[in-house]
Amino acid sequence: MLPPHRSLAAASTLFVIAILSCSPDSTSPTTSTASSDASAADRSSGSSVGFQHQPTGFTTLTVNTANVFPPFSGGWYSSLPGAWKMNQSSTATLISDASAPCSPPTAWSATYRAGLAAGSGPITLWGQSGATVKESRKWYVRACIKVGNAGGYENQSWGTKMWFGTVGDSPSAPRCSIIPVIKGDGKQAVKSSWTAMTTFECGGVLPTVNFYQIPSAGRPIKSDTWQVHEWLIDAGDIDQKNGRFQWWIDGVLVIDKQGQKFRTAASGRTHGLSVWRWTPTWGGMNGVRTRTDYYKIDDVYVSAWGTP
Repeated sequence: MLPPHRSLAAASTLFVIAILSCSPDSTSPTTSTASSDASAADRSSGSSVGFQHQPTGFTTLTVNTANVFPPFSGGWYSSLPGAWKMNQSSTATLISDASAPCSPPTAWSATYRAGLAAGSGPITLWGQSGATVKESRKWYVRACIKVGNAGGYENQSWGTKMWFGTVGDSPSAPRCSIIPVIKGDGKQAVKSSWTAMTTFECGGVLPTVNFYQIPSAGRPIKSDTWQVHEWLIDAGDIDQKNGRFQWWIDGVLVIDKQGQKFRTAASGRTHGLSVWRWTPTWGGMNGVRTRTDYYKIDDVYVSAWGTP
């Protein structure tokens, strides 16, 4: 549910949360770890887990407590901030898990089945069309996530793409994305922990770049364990290397990439942050899964500050 003090699946697998509003404030947000202001409705119910690194001055854009599924009929579900829709072929399920830290007991679960080929994912969920999406200069994203089964997770040799965030490109044609990754160890394997990585791809208009962990972070992604993930992204200025990407897991900073160019005048890649897509894509180019694993997600929250 929503935090009381403040107040989401790469080809064929999309879960898009349309950003419905943004804060046009001209004053830069405070970079402290204090909680932000938010609407009375946001504060009235739900989880207080996480949110340690949401700056003040950010405005809630969209949230989903994973208490219900959008309708399979093709209609839009909009009783929560944001608009949601699910493909009828989705294999996702609504589950009850009392151990979920954010808003138990309900959560969403997508299944990586044995036989799934690299480059594929288990779910198709998406939000409102790109034409209605608002763009922002900065985002804060928080979600509770559990990936794996029976104490382990079978990762592809390169890794597993956790979600995609559109930046630079038009919301209606998201070819440029920031992609947090459960990084593989160079060989398909089942392990109890993994390292974090993030990839920025922009169809060759800007170079593909990998953001690697802080050396002291160890192996922070724990298989088959609920963890609170937080991300803070600054899209930066056009053709300037002043963008920034930060990732915390259970309150600990694991990636802090500074000086990144996310936007350019070349080919019109001047847009801000716009679309969040849950895309649990396994791999990668090579390999076939040998076991069943689950990607569970709960209480996805996105807030933003500023215009691009």
